[in-house]
Amino acid sequence: MNLDKTKNLIKKVENSKISLFYSITTFFFAITLRNFLEIFSSHGKIFFEAFSHFYASYTFLAIVLIILFYFATKERIKKISRVILPSFLILNLVPVLDIILSFGRGYHIGYITPGLLKFFTFFGPFNEMTVTPGIRIEIALVVFGAFIYFFIKNRDILKSLFFSFLTYSLLFAYCSMPFFVQLLFNAFGLEYEFSHIIMRNSYLLLILIFGTFLLYLYNKNYFSEILRDVRPLRLLHFELMFVLGVVLALILSPSTIKLTQNALFQWIFIITSIVFAWMFSVVTNNFADYKIDKITNKKRPFITEKIPIDKYKKISWILFLLAMVYSSAVSFTVLFLIFLFIGNYFIYSMRPLRLKKVLFFSKLSISLNSLVLFMLGYSFITGRIGFPNSIVVFFLIFFTAAVNFIDIKDYFGDKKADIKTLPVIFGLRRSKIIIGFFVLISYLVQYKIYDDSNLLLPSLTFGLVQFFLINKKKYEEKYVFMVYLSSLIILIFYLLMFKI
Repeated sequence: MNLDKTKNLIKKVENSKISLFYSITTFFFAITLRNFLEIFSSHGKIFFEAFSHFYASYTFLAIVLIILFYFATKERIKKISRVILPSFLILNLVPVLDIILSFGRGYHIGYITPGLLKFFTFFGPFNEMTVTPGIRIEIALVVFGAFIYFFIKNRDILKSLFFSFLTYSLLFAYCSMPFFVQLLFNAFGLEYEFSHIIMRNSYLLLILIFGTFLLYLYNKNYFSEILRDVRPLRLLHFELMFVLGVVLALILSPSTIKLTQNALFQWIFIITSIVFAWMFSVVTNNFADYKIDKITNKKRPFITEKIPIDKYKKISWILFLLAMVYSSAVSFTVLFLIFLFIGNYFIYSMRPLRLKKVLFFSKLSISLNSLVLFMLGYSFITGRIGFPNSIVVFFLIFFTAAVNFIDIKDYFGDKKADIKTLPVIFGLRRSKIIIGFFVLISYLVQYKIYDDSNLLLPSLTFGLVQFFLINKKKYEEKYVFMVYLSSLIILIFYLLMFKI
């Protein structure tokens, strides 16, 4: 093999002006072709559960290979991705070789049970037909190709051999994945039974962990800026809305939450999809609030220009896609409600409607989204949407009025951008008194909703504290949020302990 020619080819691919998007698209079409060809080799069927499992598994494999190659070469993630992602076309060699070597019969492709003998004898004897001849040839070619790549980058045989060994170990672990999933379930005291759904969800969890790490390696500055702009107090509010919905469901429909195979993933994926939906809404809102943020939020990434606008837009759609993927992995109901959450915030923030500029509807969008996530928690337990009308009234009237406090901080920016908020209309001093009363009343109404006199004194206390914080001369929103979230957490614990 001519190493110089190989090096030039790799350099040409790495430095290509073609968008990385095309490499990613090529990857997905390559594994789509593999899934199609595998049907002929393994005599399988086309059904969603299996194919979602396969797509998730190959995506996970691509991510961890890119990470491994990064630590082996210290090359940029973007360059490594341009080499690895299109190289997944080699997957299609497996079913073709299996059909040829079996004289047209094909082989059943599957996972293996790991063992030291299999590891050191290249997957054991050939009668272990889940690791077919085609797979063995493919893995041998991949490990050899990895060695060549490492050697070209490092010119160090021992280091290249070491990382090639790690590549083989990774591929062996990948072929044994159900064994490791079973270990995870056993650690939680859960019974394990293989299924495409369980494997898909396992890979989605691994993609969440390793994919996040990959994005960090891709651009640490971008990652830090996006993370810094998450606005954790507001995000925690929405996560707690989901939890409160779960608690209300347990009160009205007494049942026990059982940690089953699917439930373990569903809880994680719902919480995750809320995070991604919120982050997408934050990023898109930043585009619309550029003029306001230049005055009141000068440290946001769109204002500081630490993330270029074209990259910022791409990040927003990645967040949207992740919210859709992880919500759809739970159920269509979760997918719909998360999509509704995103849609409400888009209508609230973005043109042509931009309801943020309309006095009443601006806060109605926020309270409606809180209700949506409350509904998500309730339906997750009960399987239905309906709950007491008093809850709906509270969100649409009292919560809508109280949430006007978020406009106090942005008073000067909103005034310049002609955003009709209470502080802009009534002035900062008078609006703070009005909003303070709104918050106090919303606290007092809660004890009536839950029909529990024990909540009256705590509600009054928290309401008065909030009134004081809102009307302080030096207003700081974070303290209002902290008191609110503390009161919400206390309420949740109280309901769990004394109402269920």
